[in-house]
Amino acid sequence: NNADATKLAAVLRASLASERPAATGASSGAGNGTSAGATTPRASTSTAMTATSSGTSSMSSQSAGDAVQKSSEPSTGGQIQADPATNSLIITAPPPLYRQLRAVIDKLDGRRAEVLVECLIAEVDTDKAAQFGIQWQALLGNSGNNVGLLGSNFTNGGTNLFTLATDIKAGTVPASSAGGNFGIAHKINGVFTLGALANLLQSTGDGNVLSTPTLLTLDNEEAKIVVGQNVPFVTGQYTNNNTSNGSVNPFTTVTRQDVGITLRVKPQISEDGTIKLTIYQEVSALQASTLNNLNGPTTTIRSIASTVVVKDGNLVVLGGLMQDNYSGSQQKVPLLGDVPVLGALFRSNTRERTKTDLMVFLRPIVVRTGDESDALTLSRYDLMRGVQQSAQPATSITTPVNGAPVMAPQTVPAGSASVPAPLQAPGLAGTWGGAPASATMAPVTGSTPVSGASNLRTAPGSAEPAPVLPHDQYPH
Repeated sequence: NNADATKLAAVLRASLASERPAATGASSGAGNGTSAGATTPRASTSTAMTATSSGTSSMSSQSAGDAVQKSSEPSTGGQIQADPATNSLIITAPPPLYRQLRAVIDKLDGRRAEVLVECLIAEVDTDKAAQFGIQWQALLGNSGNNVGLLGSNFTNGGTNLFTLATDIKAGTVPASSAGGNFGIAHKINGVFTLGALANLLQSTGDGNVLSTPTLLTLDNEEAKIVVGQNVPFVTGQYTNNNTSNGSVNPFTTVTRQDVGITLRVKPQISEDGTIKLTIYQEVSALQASTLNNLNGPTTTIRSIASTVVVKDGNLVVLGGLMQDNYSGSQQKVPLLGDVPVLGALFRSNTRERTKTDLMVFLRPIVVRTGDESDALTLSRYDLMRGVQQSAQPATSITTPVNGAPVMAPQTVPAGSASVPAPLQAPGLAGTWGGAPASATMAPVTGSTPVSGASNLRTAPGSAEPAPVLPHDQYPH
């Protein structure tokens, strides 16, 4: 019922491989039922038994020289064969050897434990920028055909002064820079000309991303979850000129890649309750400012590939990134831009600072029995059902669509085991924390929901932090 018959047959054949040379040297002519060199002659008949992975067996008597009937699907291998269609084992062996093989099958055909892996990805971004610059131009007078001109213009603090002046002269509305713009225009020969422009801008941006991919897999089996988009990227372009009718057939080749969250994990449960996890975690996204680029969009990627050992139910940090970037730009008129106070009339400054804090956490939970699996499933089911109930639309007469889908309620069996709360409680905008608690989920003792961007549950802080011990003083 649990093991794969094809894989189990390979294991059993490997265990008998060391006994076959001895049996071959001890007997010859096994096909006609005679033996040589053996103290006890082998019987002319043997017992053929068929064992399935569910534990049933059947016995039949046949001649030792008769071959086992082969089919197109099952794998062959001497005394032990597997039928993939029914997940059954076909064993042809004497009763003592069959009993030994059956004991091995009973050990290997048990229910395997499962592991629920919860990965929490938290990223906080802060972006601050400021710019200040003054540009001006003025006529110094004219002498015959010569006109004197004095001024300054810069390109790092927004739109250039000459570009704006050209638009005004042409009678169009100029596209000014973002932020506060203060300008002075004067009339020359009946035409208004922009003479001075001051630009001030201060911007801030914050981002808070919290993702929790979760998947359940068998012990020692790799599992993968991908949540995102399959985005096309241009790999080549070709134009076919059809000379017969003069038509042009453009041809573009693309390749598609997954962009989003990817989690691939393989757990291995040890006897002492620890879990060895081989993990690959990736978070990728498209940069919005590059979506219309001719060469295709640019993607940001953050990935971790690691192997860790964690206790059942414990939280471990896989890694993270704390990045603090600063960039500044200044354009000025030499010497004049360095004059205190008045030098601001001859320079333009731009500054930007970006901070990124990224942490990736992981928590494995071992599920050993069917009751634990049912309790875990019901707890997560109740949470999602609570979110659907909290997201019901308000009653409206003008738009009489007053209901949204809600999953059917499930009965919680008596005596269900309690399961840990999820790392992130589900919710929608305006309904954070509004989902009712699961009937089978044990509350986190001392935890408090974090108000604001999300309701991530945090462990209670201790009165005094644990002291940091030297490496040689840690308990082993």
